[in-house]
Amino acid sequence: MAAPAGITATIRWTGDLTFEGDFPGGERTILASGGSHPGPGPSPMQAIQSALASCSGVDVVEILRKMRLNLTSLAIEVLAERATTEPRVYTRLHLVYRATGPDLDGERVVRAVELSQDKYCSVAAMLRPTVALSWEVWVNDALAGRAG
Repeated sequence: MAAPAGITATIRWTGDLTFEGDFPGGERTILASGGSHPGPGPSPMQAIQSALASCSGVDVVEILRKMRLNLTSLAIEVLAERATTEPRVYTRLHLVYRATGPDLDGERVVRAVELSQDKYCSVAAMLRPTVALSWEVWVNDALAGRAG
């Protein structure tokens, strides 16, 4: 089988249990082992949580902009459960979206999250076959909706 064409990432061991990743465009990130050997950056599993939240967050921001809603802030917390035996994969990820803005409509923010989770977020689509994904949306400190 031929190697896939597309985005290239190069990950280099920098010592101990730490790796540095270089990505197209000059982006650089540090990954550490986590667990009993915490390091200067997120563990690879924490990076997956971050990738899921940021992928969906980008979608939600773009969708709300298209809806012409004034989003002041968006924070996404990812709560994770892992298998107890090796390879200790994620078994469940729950996202808590906290959006604020003067004219935000809870139903429309929930719709933006639904579109992200069900249609646009490639990280969610990749995880969904093996990880139970669920979410809840809070708008201006009031629960607006949840799924899963």
